Amino acid sequence: MGIGDIRFTVLQTVNEVQRKLGLTSSATLSANKVVTELVDHINDVVSDLSDFGNWMETLATAKVTAQVSVRDYQLPSTHVVKNIGDVYISTRRGPLRGVDIDTMRIMTRTTALGQPSQFCIYGTDSNGNPNIRVRPTPDSSNDGALFSILYYWKPPIYTTSDASTVIPFPSRVVVLGVLASYTLRESSGSPTPQYTSYQQAYLQARKEALNRFRGDTGWDVSFVPSRGWRR
Repeated sequence: MGIGDIRFTVLQTVNEVQRKLGLTSSATLSANKVVTELVDHINDVVSDLSDFGNWMETLATAKVTAQVSVRDYQLPSTHVVKNIGDVYISTRRGPLRGVDIDTMRIMTRTTALGQPSQFCIYGTDSNGNPNIRVRPTPDSSNDGALFSILYYWKPPIYTTSDASTVIPFPSRVVVLGVLASYTLRESSGSPTPQYTSYQQAYLQARKEALNRFRGDTGWDVSFVPSRGWRR
């Protein structure tokens, strides 16, 4: 099984949706108004999937070099960063502890040099990606150490020029989501039986796809209380 069996390009996604709607496949993403609109629906679905959880398909790490007396660092990424997973520094075994901005501001009212042990997201750079502030501020013994930052990135907004761009999420989920989104628009926002069918299938597929790499071990037990009256 290759990547083409799991993920589709933007054009492949558009064409499968068109086939399921009884329309003719297209060679480009600017072939007609329907095709262009479907690209917009793809963007809506991809954004919904990204917001639904932290996907292994969008997991990445970045390295940043610590500098003496520098407490704020930019995350070097070509992606739009969705959120930060954890932060390590090479001179410390465990991860830095995440704190909120208020706590960080209290702690940094006085200068403390040493090995960083806390971090927070402190504003954004010109690309909208998070800046990271650490405390204590690195001292000379941590100069040149490497911060390892685990993060999840957000897929870009696709245009009609992205026909061959591969969407990172499973194709079956994206297709179902686009079908649901398009049929709802076609019915002027009225939830028709066809839309409901697509939407229910999409929501179920979305949940199962996110859970794919989470390892169902069978050790967790859930107890659901009865909805009836007990005497």
